[in-house]
Amino acid sequence: MTKIKKNTAKYKLDAKERFLIETGVSDHNGIKPRMVKKYKQICRFTEILADKLQQSGAIKQKRVKVIDIGAGKGYMTFAIYNYLAKNNLDPVIHAVDFNSDLMKIGNETADKCGFENLSFISDFADQYAGLSYYDAVVSLHACDTATDDALFMGLKMKSKIILSAPCCQKEVLSSLKELKSLSEYYKHGLFLHKMADIITDNARVMLLQSQGYQVDVIDFVASEHTQKNTLIAATKKRGKQPAFYEKYQAYKAEIGFAGIKLEQMMLAEGLLE
Repeated sequence: MTKIKKNTAKYKLDAKERFLIETGVSDHNGIKPRMVKKYKQICRFTEILADKLQQSGAIKQKRVKVIDIGAGKGYMTFAIYNYLAKNNLDPVIHAVDFNSDLMKIGNETADKCGFENLSFISDFADQYAGLSYYDAVVSLHACDTATDDALFMGLKMKSKIILSAPCCQKEVLSSLKELKSLSEYYKHGLFLHKMADIITDNARVMLLQSQGYQVDVIDFVASEHTQKNTLIAATKKRGKQPAFYEKYQAYKAEIGFAGIKLEQMMLAEGLLE
């Protein structure tokens, strides 16, 4: 069952945490005014991660491996490492992004913080991620079908936890624009964009459920890059559940869109029949 949870963050990080200072979120006066939103996002994300570690059973492991796809400046990456280390989970985290300058800064910051098993890697995620197994796959505000790429990586390696905050959903939007049955009712582009967001993310949820994941759709804190604040949080619970793929196919036919990239990749990999 998909649950929708509101943004009710209770977890609070000490503003004196070294990684918050080094990444510019805080200073000796506390959280910087312009970074309050980012701080809240970090706290909320850490709280969600903690919940999923419990649900998945990963909290009982001696070591937890995480890949952060499209890590950017790495705010969440550092928060993940900090939380896992403080809970004696001996973290190994690989943050992947094609921006080599940001990855260089990330590695320098990790060294300053003493996060010895945190690595920032300049590469394309789809070329790097298949080299190892990760307990958790994280992707925040990956644009358009990059979200599907991240979800697929988690599904392919059967990761215990998949956390993804989609950014823009252009793939389904193009299909909706061609549907005359909708064009009469959604003449304002903003409504059509919102509808595409909902249809796409709902499709992603059903495809995750088809692989035995329990999925929560969470009201997250929007970033400086996008006002969209939906987080798809999936925890591996059981084997394949074909009924959810049947449900997805009926959903696709009823609305009249062609499908999404995630389905195509899953079919090619043999995850769907």
